[in-house]
Amino acid sequence: MSELIIKPVRYGIIIGLLGLLLGISWAFWLVLGHERIHRSLEKSVVERKEVDSLIDILGPDNAQANTKAKEEHNEHSHGQASNNEDTHHHEEEKPMQKDEHIDMSEGQHMMQTGEDKHQHGEGAHDSPIMELAHKRLVRGHLHLMGLGLVTVVVSLILVFTSAPPLFKTIASVFTGIGGIIYPAAWIVMGYMTPRLGAAGAEAYVTVIAGPGVLLVTFGIVSTVIYLLKDIFSEKL
Repeated sequence: MSELIIKPVRYGIIIGLLGLLLGISWAFWLVLGHERIHRSLEKSVVERKEVDSLIDILGPDNAQANTKAKEEHNEHSHGQASNNEDTHHHEEEKPMQKDEHIDMSEGQHMMQTGEDKHQHGEGAHDSPIMELAHKRLVRGHLHLMGLGLVTVVVSLILVFTSAPPLFKTIASVFTGIGGIIYPAAWIVMGYMTPRLGAAGAEAYVTVIAGPGVLLVTFGIVSTVIYLLKDIFSEKL
């Protein structure tokens, strides 16, 4: 008898349990594969910077600005070439003092040290864009666990409502599918955040997240409607 009652929603329960299993597995991967995830995100950051640099170099406005700057520099150089030629040669022939050599060496060392620290800081976990990416990956785990549990609860509630068996199956399955699609959108958004930026990653996964939200909402709202209908029908 109990098998007949659960039969319409069994697929939804299975999908909900699958969502819970995926959430647990993803939590383990976030811990055990943290370094690999971090390297993948860092690679995306580097690729984005390379693309932005290339766009800046090839941009038409920058190209015109660079050409104009070069022309002005050439005119300025030709205008002062005859007046400063002797002085320029004299300064080049002046031997470098020992103190100057030491100062330049120390300055160069400080510049290299600063660059190393800057590069290390960009790839650190406390970088804002990296921190946001990790938070979104963790939210994928949280939503998998939460919506998986919601799917199981919705399916069990539907069992005791007066909804038609086919509708019970559709509502429970839709809730389960949406409960997997929506967390998957968070995971994809986390991986795409370093490459596309915060807003760009959100726009990228809108097509994925939207249907997931609609499916989960449909299942929950339908269950609540039939539950309230049965409650008020009994009172009448």
